[in-house]
Amino acid sequence: MIKKNIATFAVDVITEMGSDTVFSLTGGMAMYINNAVHSKKKLTKVYCQHEQACVAAAEGFSKAHNFKKAGFAVITAGPGVSNSITSLLSAYGDSTPMFILAGQIKSEDIDTLGTRTHGIQEINSRDLITPCVKQFIRISKKNYKNELINGISNAFMGRPGPIFFEIPLDVQGTPIRYTQTEVGNIYKKIKCKIKAENSIGKFQIKQLVDAFKALSQATRPLVYIGNGCRISNTNLEVIKFIEENKIPAVFSWLSFDAVPAKHTLNFGCPGGLAPIYSNKILSSADVIIFLGARLDLGTTAFQPSFFGINAKKFYIDVDPAELRKLKNIKNATLINANLKDILPFLLKFKGSPNNTSNWLSECILLKKEYESEEVIRLKNKQLSTYKVAECISKISKNKIVIPASSGYAEETFSRFFKPKLNCRFFNGAALGSMGLGLPHAIGASFASKNQVICIEADGGIMLNIQELATYKCTDKKNLILIILNNHGYESIRSSQNRIFKEIYGADLKSGLFIPDFQKISKAFGLKYLQINTIAKLNKLGDNYSHISGPILIDIHISQQEYRGPSVKTIINSNGKLSTTPLSEITW
Repeated sequence: MIKKNIATFAVDVITEMGSDTVFSLTGGMAMYINNAVHSKKKLTKVYCQHEQACVAAAEGFSKAHNFKKAGFAVITAGPGVSNSITSLLSAYGDSTPMFILAGQIKSEDIDTLGTRTHGIQEINSRDLITPCVKQFIRISKKNYKNELINGISNAFMGRPGPIFFEIPLDVQGTPIRYTQTEVGNIYKKIKCKIKAENSIGKFQIKQLVDAFKALSQATRPLVYIGNGCRISNTNLEVIKFIEENKIPAVFSWLSFDAVPAKHTLNFGCPGGLAPIYSNKILSSADVIIFLGARLDLGTTAFQPSFFGINAKKFYIDVDPAELRKLKNIKNATLINANLKDILPFLLKFKGSPNNTSNWLSECILLKKEYESEEVIRLKNKQLSTYKVAECISKISKNKIVIPASSGYAEETFSRFFKPKLNCRFFNGAALGSMGLGLPHAIGASFASKNQVICIEADGGIMLNIQELATYKCTDKKNLILIILNNHGYESIRSSQNRIFKEIYGADLKSGLFIPDFQKISKAFGLKYLQINTIAKLNKLGDNYSHISGPILIDIHISQQEYRGPSVKTIINSNGKLSTTPLSEITW
């Protein structure tokens, strides 16, 4: 007989919202939440080995669902909370809706005097977590229903993000009475609350009219498609819009899987690590509409004012803070609106493809010339990340591909990966933290029946290597783990060598030990496959349909690899740092 309490109520409501899988690590201060999770029959339980992995897996789950379902994680108090911060920041930066239920000591024991430590495993979680999430809520006995309704709604309203519910131990176990009908009614209230967001104002409507009028009159129009299109569920309409009007498009790193790489209107991801044609097209456009794009400094190569320098620019974003950082850019109109508000304008749009046909032809020629040169310049006999990206691209149709978020290998893979139809590609783009690749992929493997391919690096996997146990325990046949093994931190090696002419803490010779992955695989009970030649890599691609997890594929790539045109850090005689202009990026 399940004893109903506030913990079971919270779990029931979150599950009703569609979060049908929970990623958890049990702990004493979350005992009632743990029991509620265990007792919920319709909830799939995944027990991870670290709280960072629990929250990262929940992020991967939501992203694999195209942000339509929230990820769900349960962690304990104190170190359980502090261990989750990196993953919370990753999800927050990438606008991922998530619910975290966290334990806490009894309400009466929570410190109010400012001591360093008071209760058992107590930390000042409110101050610690608040900057890392969209909202922190400490659930109370008196107002738990409204707190859950408001918090769950907020995860999906405006710019989505993680909601952190802390539930003190005494509140968790408080007995209450409720029926499943009441849970269903709560679900309806939340849905109504999300739907009833404030409508767009007259000023924003006028700005949108001006934006699409300018686009219709442009001779070199361009649409920059950000991840906000996917989050707002307007991706299909935006793609249909550019196709009907033959408008070239460029993409952010989290959205370039919206169409296949070979799509006629796909001109890549401009920025500091990009094909030359993408940056040329961006700088040559006369009108650009940016849709839901964060445009962080990494994307703009620390030069937001020069990102589309010759165009009249319209930035449309639901987050006013993202627009405020662009306020000093010339020829820019900042429009604070939900991308759903642009749908009527897409339908009414009357452009003239005949006026822009020369522009589209020019874009296609630039792309064709660059890709031909890329093959010549990067083709070599070494087993490289470029070769791996080429191999995985060929088999990417209807698959989820998750490269880890940081490091030379992952950046190079993302740079050269070319998704096919219905390929979903994502990572922790905002934070770029090492170690999140495998837990992201574990979460995605529970969200989709499609095959999930995780591309990690030897250095990155070491930060969450314990999750190989989760991978083995869950026995996910649809998850393939590939390690790009260049025997250390190649991005650190190359930058240290370039700037300081010495290497430290980056490989075995300089003090960093990374173990033998064949031995690691045996210890965790995983199948193991080593790839150390191009012939073996090609064979992997040919026989890929016969490979299933849990498996660790150890690909030994060259330690030094040219990754194509990219922005470079310049240090002057006074030690001042700067980056090369996007217009000067060459081979």
